[in-house]
Amino acid sequence: MKKALVVWSLIALSGCAPTRELRRTPANESAQQVIDAVNSRRSAITTLEAKGSISVESPSFINSGSFELRLKRPDSVLVDVEGPFGIHVASALFAKGHYKFYNSFKNEVMEGEVDKGHLPEFMNIRIDPKDVVDMFCGTRAFLPEETSPDSFTVADDSYILFFRQKDGATRYTIDDQSLCITGIEHVDSAGDVWSEEHFDYDRRDDGTMVLQSIRLVEDKMQSSISLFYDKLHLNAPVGPLTIQVPDDARRVTKE
Repeated sequence: MKKALVVWSLIALSGCAPTRELRRTPANESAQQVIDAVNSRRSAITTLEAKGSISVESPSFINSGSFELRLKRPDSVLVDVEGPFGIHVASALFAKGHYKFYNSFKNEVMEGEVDKGHLPEFMNIRIDPKDVVDMFCGTRAFLPEETSPDSFTVADDSYILFFRQKDGATRYTIDDQSLCITGIEHVDSAGDVWSEEHFDYDRRDDGTMVLQSIRLVEDKMQSSISLFYDKLHLNAPVGPLTIQVPDDARRVTKE
């Protein structure tokens, strides 16, 4: 159970961003218009504070807990994770290409540089460090090189954009009304889906669409992580993002 709780802190870097629902005729949107509209959503938020719950599933265990999150653009996220009965599990901070991870069960702290790929391993769920803020703000966007899809279709009230890469492909599903990315599938060179990202949104009374949940799935490992948001505040002042680490905490170096 402790192992399950510890992995949550690096995953629960979460948030959401509102976007006003737009009414349009899908057939009138070009691929470039969809890409530009999706990418423009990144500017929707500057800060975020949120509380929610998290569920972790794998062949070996199923568990759940809660988290509190604070986020600042462009690259800083702090999360505290609690298990059952309010027991503090861990804290994680990503800021300016650097991460710090404190495991309260082991009284152990780990630090490293994000741009070197030195991240703690967890749940066999692969997340590109460059996507952490956008992913958990609900503002996932297209990569700079993804400007011309190999295919562009409209189906089930969604746009489907498919991009081929050297080692596989990526398939994006975008809601045709809100222009929110609702799903991303990462496909390997054999054509099999190895990882998925799913985003659900809730429509507020003022017409804005707010991220309600995220589900990350590692298909080949049969593992998944689901995040659900209960309370959130957007674009309000957020204080310094720091982790309190006991003086006697053991330091772990990631080589």
